[in-house]
Amino acid sequence: MHPLVTRIQLHGRFAVQVDGRAVERDLPGRRGRLLVAYLAAHRLSAVDRATLIALLWHPADPGQGASAGFTVVLSKTRAALAPIEIRGRGSLQIVLPPHAMIDAAVAAAALHEAEAAVGRKQWRRAWTQSLSALFVTQRQFLSDLDHPWVEERRRAVRHDHERALACYAEACLELGGVELPSAERSARRLIDAQPLSETGYCLLMRALARRGDHAAALGVYDRLRSTLRDDLGVSPSPATQELFTRLL
Repeated sequence: MHPLVTRIQLHGRFAVQVDGRAVERDLPGRRGRLLVAYLAAHRLSAVDRATLIALLWHPADPGQGASAGFTVVLSKTRAALAPIEIRGRGSLQIVLPPHAMIDAAVAAAALHEAEAAVGRKQWRRAWTQSLSALFVTQRQFLSDLDHPWVEERRRAVRHDHERALACYAEACLELGGVELPSAERSARRLIDAQPLSETGYCLLMRALARRGDHAAALGVYDRLRSTLRDDLGVSPSPATQELFTRLL
């Protein structure tokens, strides 16, 4: 018997597939989808039942009938998910079949590998892994579900996306050649996302200098210096000033 191909998608529209079958359609409404999404996002540890009840009933007060209502939701969810399991009573944990894939887990592992590869100056691996992380994190986390927990996770994903973008730009710079335009585009996206962070500006300065446009690179430094002075009342860091001096 071949192993079941199990996938959970948390980025973009929520989806659960078992051998191509869209399991999310069989879950008991919004609460069933939110329950599975939360457990999948916290799959490494069990989650207290009371925490899950508060999550699913938000913004309403769960009240006395919530425990029985949660039992019904949980029972229907367990029936729909098989062979994916939700184990436990007082605390619950999702248990996936071997070789199951959660896109958020893939992105987190890829980002970790990308940053480690940058630290080791393994530029081809950094390029590959950061691109994998970008592919997932460019999609909004649970785009079809609204909840304070979802919005909190979206902010974390945006930060992860920027970290992956920085790794990708760095790798493209070091690989050079046809990858230089990608380094420049990524650096500009970083500046748009974090106009007060020096990372994007430094990457853009280096990318422009690599293609021979030192005047544009120095212009980026002037823009950074003005932005930091006007918004924060500070000057660029010593490392950025050193980069500026090298470009001069």
